[in-house]
Amino acid sequence: MFADYVAISQVCDDEASDECCDCDDDEVEALYFGRRLQDRLREAKEFIRRYKPGDCIEGAGGTKAGDYILPEITTLLLVGPRGAGKSTLVNRITRVFDKDDVPFAPDRAQVSRNSKSNGTLFLREYPIPRNSTAICIYDTQSLSSDPQKNFNMLQQWMTKGISHGETTTCFSRDTDEGNKTKSIKPFGRQFSFLRYKTRKVNFVIFVVDGVSIIEATESNKKGYIDILRETFMYPFLSIGDDKPVVVVTHGDRLSTLQRAHVQNELAEVLGIPVLQIFDIPGSEDYQTDLAILDMLRYCIQHAEQNLPIKLNYLLEVRGRETFKNAAERLMALDAVIEATIIFLCIMILLLRISDKLLQL
Repeated sequence: MFADYVAISQVCDDEASDECCDCDDDEVEALYFGRRLQDRLREAKEFIRRYKPGDCIEGAGGTKAGDYILPEITTLLLVGPRGAGKSTLVNRITRVFDKDDVPFAPDRAQVSRNSKSNGTLFLREYPIPRNSTAICIYDTQSLSSDPQKNFNMLQQWMTKGISHGETTTCFSRDTDEGNKTKSIKPFGRQFSFLRYKTRKVNFVIFVVDGVSIIEATESNKKGYIDILRETFMYPFLSIGDDKPVVVVTHGDRLSTLQRAHVQNELAEVLGIPVLQIFDIPGSEDYQTDLAILDMLRYCIQHAEQNLPIKLNYLLEVRGRETFKNAAERLMALDAVIEATIIFLCIMILLLRISDKLLQL
C-alpha cells in the first residue's frame, strides 16, 4: 500500500558507479508525504489504543476528569438509511487495527449486498479495537421510509439507552419481510439475569451513501435527501450543541469531483461545516485509514465535551459561591457598622464640645 503513495528510485550500492539514480523533486516530495502520512497514522492509532473515558476532558470552568460522570465505555451509535454502509463501516474501522493485530481476521458485521436481505435486525456492540474496554460502536437497522417510526425508535435509543442483542423490529421496513421479523425475540433477553448492559449513547455517527446523494441530485428527486435532513435534525440526536458527525461511504464508486460535490451538498443541506463530514470509501489505503481515525477522535472529543457534571461537584461549587457571596455581604455589613461607629463617635465628640462651650 505504501507504494501507492511513495515513488522510490533505485539506489546503486556500487561506489565506483557514476550512474546511480538521483530522486527528482516529485519523488522526494512523494517520499516526504508518505513518511508524514505514516507518522500521522501511527500517532492516530496510538491515541485510540491508549484512550480511556475522561482523557479528552478539557477542564472548562476549572473542572477535571474526576468531576464528571464518566461512561464505562464511550458508545458511538451508527444511524443511516438502507444501503448507506453502516455494517461495512464497522468492518472497515475494525480493519484499521486488525492490520497490526490480526491481519487475516474475518469481518465482524454481516453485510447486505442486495435488497433481498433483511439487513441488521439486532443492535450489535462492536468494541474498537477488538476487545477494547474504552470505545464501542453500535450497528443498527436501517432507517424506515416512515419518519414517525424513525423518530420513535431514535428517541428511545437516545433517551433510554441501547443494549447489545436488542431487537429493532419496531424499526422494521414497510415490507412483508419486515412484518415477519416482529416475532423474533432478542437473544439473551428471555431471562432478566441474562440481559446485556444498557449503554448511554455518547455520540452519533450519521452514515450516508455518496452514490445515492449523487443520484438524488442529478435526478432532482429530493425524497432521499429530505429524509436525511429531517432525521439529522432530530434534537435528541445532538449531544449538547454538537450535531452528529457525518460519514460518506462508497466514495470509491465516485470521481474525485463527485465526492467533493457530495460533501458540499451535505454541508449545505444539513447546515454543518465540511470538516464535520468524513469521506470514508471502501478502499484500502493509508488516507482512508487516517480519515477513519480522525473521525473516531472527533467523536470522542465532542462526546467528552458534553459529559454531565457530578452532583457533589455542583454542590461544592455552589457551596463555594454561596460562602463567597455571604463573605462579601458580611464585609459590606462590616463597612456599614464601622461607618456607623465612626459617625457615633463624632457625634459624641461634638456633644462634649458643645457642653463645654455652654459651661463657659
